Amino acid sequence: MFHSVRLQATAVLLMASFICPYFAPAEPLVIGSIHHEVTAEIKKFLPLADYLGKHLQSEGVNEAKIVVAKDISQMGTLLRERKVDIYIDSLFPSVGANLISGSKFLLRRWKRGRAEYRSVIYKRKDSNLHRVQDLKGHTIAFEEPFSSSGYFIPKIALLQEGLKLVPKSDAANSIDPQEIGYVFSLGDENTLAWVLTGKVSAGATDDYTYERQTYRYPNSLKAIHNTSSFPRHLVSYRADLAPKLVTKIKQILIQMDQSQEGISALNEFERTTKFDELPSSSTAQLLNVRKFVEAELRLR
Repeated sequence: MFHSVRLQATAVLLMASFICPYFAPAEPLVIGSIHHEVTAEIKKFLPLADYLGKHLQSEGVNEAKIVVAKDISQMGTLLRERKVDIYIDSLFPSVGANLISGSKFLLRRWKRGRAEYRSVIYKRKDSNLHRVQDLKGHTIAFEEPFSSSGYFIPKIALLQEGLKLVPKSDAANSIDPQEIGYVFSLGDENTLAWVLTGKVSAGATDDYTYERQTYRYPNSLKAIHNTSSFPRHLVSYRADLAPKLVTKIKQILIQMDQSQEGISALNEFERTTKFDELPSSSTAQLLNVRKFVEAELRLR
């Protein structure tokens, strides 16, 4: 089941019902995310939700709520059924939810000063693996089934090299010499530990995390593949959300980095730098990965 939380109470304007018989009660704005740790994800989104709830009151929004789905399929359903209004996530789950629900892309989110990032496939430095083709007969650890940088993008990179990937329930499972087995570690720290201890032969993460890992463990890791860059995060919205409200939400998000209040809220929201327009290059990239996302969703 998905989970939600009410973020702030807003006084109900009872006088309005007497002044205007057609007064429409305010509605909440629902922000969606996907994660297996619901409480932590809600806490992460609180600063942004509070800010939007406060600045959207003129549009009939009385509060912001957060809904955390368990996977892409559920998020797509929530958007289609109008139970989520705004969805913020990385490329893979955003495109997946779009395919299921018909949602629309609105903005790009800069996270920790970066608009884009890459995926890195890495190994323990003393291993005999030197290129991705050498992974045949070995196991790679991906992060989570809905991760862009830690699963989907590096998986695409391996598939485009003509390699066959097979999911495994455990890293110790046997692997055909012509295949690459993969398991989910459920966290970058777990992936790192599994690579360093030899539980898996390689791991995948984003370049920012990889840089921090190599700083912590100098001369222990080596990258064997770097993907092309892709958007850090995307903001999308359900297809039938009122155009006037969409315009206002877009304006608020784009202008957040222009006030101290907005900057503070952005920083508390996982060190977000700003929101901006989605460049044409990113729009084209979203179209290019659709066939891979469709194929991935059919496997589930």
